Amino acid sequence: MSDLTGHAFDTPRKARIKGAADFMNHKGLPYFHTELFCFNGVSKTRGWAILSQDNELFDRQHHNNEGVSKQRGRPSLAEELDLDVSGQTLRIHMGSMHYHKCIACSKGWVSGNLASKRKDWAKVMLERYPECSQWRRVRFSDEVHWSVGLEGKVRIIRKPGERYCADCIQHTLNRDDEKANQRQHSWAAVGYDFKSDLNFHTTKSCNGKMSLQVYRDQILEPIVKPWLQRGDDFVLEEDNDSGHGGGATKKRNIVKIWKEQNKLEHYFNCAQSPDLAPIENCWRPPKQFMSRFPHWDEFETRELALEGWQKVSQHFINEQVDSMPRRLQDVVDLDGQMTGW
Repeated sequence: MSDLTGHAFDTPRKARIKGAADFMNHKGLPYFHTELFCFNGVSKTRGWAILSQDNELFDRQHHNNEGVSKQRGRPSLAEELDLDVSGQTLRIHMGSMHYHKCIACSKGWVSGNLASKRKDWAKVMLERYPECSQWRRVRFSDEVHWSVGLEGKVRIIRKPGERYCADCIQHTLNRDDEKANQRQHSWAAVGYDFKSDLNFHTTKSCNGKMSLQVYRDQILEPIVKPWLQRGDDFVLEEDNDSGHGGGATKKRNIVKIWKEQNKLEHYFNCAQSPDLAPIENCWRPPKQFMSRFPHWDEFETRELALEGWQKVSQHFINEQVDSMPRRLQDVVDLDGQMTGW
């Protein structure tokens, strides 16, 4: 079943929302609809659509008759990606991040400007590191955010270009620490014959965005520094996020200073290029594992995430790392467009 904006939602969750609201209204108990929606893992817009779906006038006035009947034909992009946002919101954000999609065949591609940057970056890296063995020093890192309170499904939310924090796009409540903690934030790194633990961290950001201080104090200092101290020979791959000391600014910050002081070798992946980061492939097994089980609180979510992470084999990771020269060549051959990796 789908909601009025074309997004799929499960009947049990719909029933819980309607049942809780009916009970509160019948007993005359005060409550906030936004808290009810947030507890059940839906946005404000979607929650109101569920409660008001039987009101045809509401449908016509607030949704302009879009999606009132069951959607036919190819699913919307938001539905394919299991995102809790309206089509307009998704188009706005995807447009700003240079992602596009063909209406006819659903094939994705990137803007000409980004494609040119990707191709140039891939050429340089391929010329410098053409052999699989040269990539075996790299430890590819990434953070992922697990939603709490989902029955039989999990949303993994990425950074710009590859993640969309659905509730935070449309949610209008004040974000405090309690609401930020409704998502579990974790970080990991993989490399050839290497796989770190799935490390959880805390952040006050409502969308899980990692700050410079969080990255230094909860990732670099307790996790990466021991690798350096024991003499591991590696290069750390990161995305060019501001929390990692990257971004557009070239000013010195606490993360850049830490890396210099600890002599950390690192490089930033090409912007908006998840297909050039093998760790992105490693999130699929835990995501598939978590989708099989309900997880209503942070403890269940963490346990399932950890168990799912254990199912990522080192053999699989090694194959992904050794594919880096092919990934780069594919980007060049496709003139910078998104590859199938």
